[in-house]
Amino acid sequence: MSEDDTYSTGGLHDPSGGDDVRARMLLSATRYVESAGLSLGVSGALIERLSANAGVTAKQFSRVWPSHDAFLADLFCELANQARIDRADAQTLLTTWQYLSMRVDELRSSGGRRRVLIDIIRTAAQYNFEVVTASNKWRTYAALSTTVESWPDEAARVQITDALRASELAFVETMESFYRNVLPTVGYRLKPQFHGDYQPFVVAAASVIEGLGIVRATVPALVEAHFDFPVDGDAEVEEWSVASLAFVGVVDAFIEPDPDFNADEAVSRLSGGVDLTAGSDPDSGY
Repeated sequence: MSEDDTYSTGGLHDPSGGDDVRARMLLSATRYVESAGLSLGVSGALIERLSANAGVTAKQFSRVWPSHDAFLADLFCELANQARIDRADAQTLLTTWQYLSMRVDELRSSGGRRRVLIDIIRTAAQYNFEVVTASNKWRTYAALSTTVESWPDEAARVQITDALRASELAFVETMESFYRNVLPTVGYRLKPQFHGDYQPFVVAAASVIEGLGIVRATVPALVEAHFDFPVDGDAEVEEWSVASLAFVGVVDAFIEPDPDFNADEAVSRLSGGVDLTAGSDPDSGY
């Protein structure tokens, strides 16, 4: 974190935190990272600024953290935890379910189901690329993931890595539940070679979008390019982003049409809502 960056937090105090020094300092530092970016070092002058914004004295600070590096390690763990919510964009997941409920008639034919699947992929992939990978929390998460191995203190490095791993697994579980709900509803299933394990698919799909998000910083013109492709079984042409094209490639590698698909059951499930809890089963009636 560079202490020269402009930073203002007027009204930072969290009423619910009371005298919780750790909560107020982490809130102050998180706000700073969101505005100024992330680095592996922190100066004494910056600690003083963050403490002043949080209403924390030097004595209070030292009671919680024995050193500036200890504080920074604690902050990095907090940032990793916060990234869980930002990566698994719940609003996108729920919006997708609502979108399906408006296209139930198309689920009664194989061509219609493919069309619905493609539209979901194209829209969701582009949204996640443009919105999720552009968010400050995601950028912080990506920076942490790529720099944590450079952390000099082994104990702190392990602590931060554990927090990142927990965040990653929470994201995978959320997305696994979503795909277990949505894919059978549009007439698709995981290929039998994966033995019902959606997690490799989740990781591959996320890596495509988030990898493009990282590369965008250096070659934006390439990553943000769009191409015209014909709609399946139609003369109509639609615009596809690189993110959408890459995402559908992953989907086709892992997913196949379900020969036992029952359209009436799918329509019935759509009326029940989507369950995003880990391990949910689309056949359980939600």
